[in-house]
Amino acid sequence: MSKQAILKTLHYFDLFDYPPTAEEIKKFLPEPVDATFEETLKRISAGLLLICTDGYYCLPEREEIIKLRQQREVWSRPKLRKAKKVASILKFIPWIKLVGVTGALALANSDADDDIDLMIVTAPQRLWLTRGLVVTFLLLTGQYRRPGKIRNRICPNLMIGEEALEFPDRDLFTAHEIVQMKAIYDRGNTYQKFLQANKWVKDFLPNAKRKQRAENRKQIQKTEDGKQKLSSVFGYLSSRSVLCLQSSVLSFLERVAYKLQLKFMESKKTSEVTTPSVIRFHPQDVRLWVLDEYQKRVYTLPK
Repeated sequence: MSKQAILKTLHYFDLFDYPPTAEEIKKFLPEPVDATFEETLKRISAGLLLICTDGYYCLPEREEIIKLRQQREVWSRPKLRKAKKVASILKFIPWIKLVGVTGALALANSDADDDIDLMIVTAPQRLWLTRGLVVTFLLLTGQYRRPGKIRNRICPNLMIGEEALEFPDRDLFTAHEIVQMKAIYDRGNTYQKFLQANKWVKDFLPNAKRKQRAENRKQIQKTEDGKQKLSSVFGYLSSRSVLCLQSSVLSFLERVAYKLQLKFMESKKTSEVTTPSVIRFHPQDVRLWVLDEYQKRVYTLPK
């Protein structure tokens, strides 16, 4: 096991003030793990190239992020509960196939004032209809993230149709985001389809396990067993839309929803991606910054 692989992983997580555990280091190593991992980790610790406290690892003189992670875990718990509660309602929109928590919250690393980032996968050619319903629901319930109203608000900043599961950006940052994403609702095994479509992740994170977590399986089974008619508007849409999912009426409404929402966004659009199959809102996209800073750090690592 190379010393550099472990240090690279520590430096990547350090960019997010996140001290990983030994298991997390192993999972996110940029090379295949071997039987010498534990020994190499101990050797690096003994050489003071990293610090271990309470089972968390960090770089020298960065011990303060260990307490920060513990505090962020506390802040993240109610946010995750809220995300699951919202997902339990959104699942009744008939075209939603997957809801996942992304960003800092996926690692329980949110600050107190952070919002809740969601990734939503929809049925093919139903992306913009679904977004219209999701945003309407969040606005009516006062949960939609808006300027000046961020803390604990829901931000569905990544929505993709099932026909666009493969991410175009193939790099370490995107690989991390895919592996870290926490699925909280899944229909039709979409989560596994998503992972399969992005199997290139193994090129960057060869030790990342691709099996669905037991928590997600339990949520999926609970959802499937609990299907029933509801008196709410979402229950009505779910029961009615099954009969006309492929109808020309819905296809027409999808095109209308796309054009209307694009028109509304026109004056505010900057670097967002808005296509018929992908909606990606990242006003403060950090991907390029992270990759650049990571490369600078890697360049200075001891051989």
